[in-house]
Amino acid sequence: MSSKVKYSFPSGKFYLNFQTVIVTGLYRSGKTTLGNLLATNHNVEHSEEPWVLDLLPILTKIGAMDKTLGKEMFVSYLHELMNDTVLLRKSNFRPGDASSIWTKKIPEEIFSRLVNLKTRSDVADFVKKNKPTLLLVIPNSPLFNLPAIFDFVPDCKVIHVVRKGADVACQIKEKGWWSDKQLINPPHSRVYYRITAKGRPFYVPCWIEPKDAKQFIEYSEYERALFYWCVLAENMAKSLEKIKNKKRRLMTIRFEDLINDPRKTLKEVNSFLNMKSSSMTEKALHEVRNYKNLSEKPPELPKDLLVRAKKMYKYFGYGWD
Repeated sequence: MSSKVKYSFPSGKFYLNFQTVIVTGLYRSGKTTLGNLLATNHNVEHSEEPWVLDLLPILTKIGAMDKTLGKEMFVSYLHELMNDTVLLRKSNFRPGDASSIWTKKIPEEIFSRLVNLKTRSDVADFVKKNKPTLLLVIPNSPLFNLPAIFDFVPDCKVIHVVRKGADVACQIKEKGWWSDKQLINPPHSRVYYRITAKGRPFYVPCWIEPKDAKQFIEYSEYERALFYWCVLAENMAKSLEKIKNKKRRLMTIRFEDLINDPRKTLKEVNSFLNMKSSSMTEKALHEVRNYKNLSEKPPELPKDLLVRAKKMYKYFGYGWD
């Protein structure tokens, strides 16, 4: 009698011999700004929004993927990503972009890697010698399923960047990300489910519970964006109650503090992560200091949404007025 074959992704557990740090937050929260700053530190390999790692915590939470398989894939992909990142296969060489490799590494290091590092064996030797940290900037999904992150990679550290919901909502409205147009024909590869509202189909983001879907569609674009902030902020707060033993591996910083005093904030985060600044860091700090935080006063809101927003403002130490 033949037994059923069990397939898996075993490679990751044999090669996960490096520190992993995840910077997370909502869209327009400042996570990319912090990620670009941390990426200038010594011995940091930086990856901006790796799509597979963004999806896996979501798919396991909504039951679209087995949790064990999701964990194996996540860890194996970390191994693959470290290889590609050290070899600069996924690096952005566009000089004008904020995420460009030229803003993270000195030219001598870049050219040395291009010439001297060619194989997985080279990467293994590089990791053993330099002990790099793999820095991942992942929006939304760690907030949606934080327990999965610490289940997948128990020794990782997470930096959560939070920003006032009204400011996040204002910038998302300007981008049109939760407009009818984008919810009817989604341009981004995210996880949705379909409902019918206003006499036509809409694709609702997976973090909206089905019971709230029609209310979400009825909201204005600004209200949808603020609701997005509330839902994932609430989810983060609930997750922290479930992972009390892992709280020491998570740090929350406020975007406003990062912009007002980037040097102090970087020092605090680096202390938490055991990282050190490099010669590239000063220029990156200068870029952050030039950032202007335009704080927005929220418009009149539906009562239920106002109550939720005020509650989460208080949770993160913000005043509503």
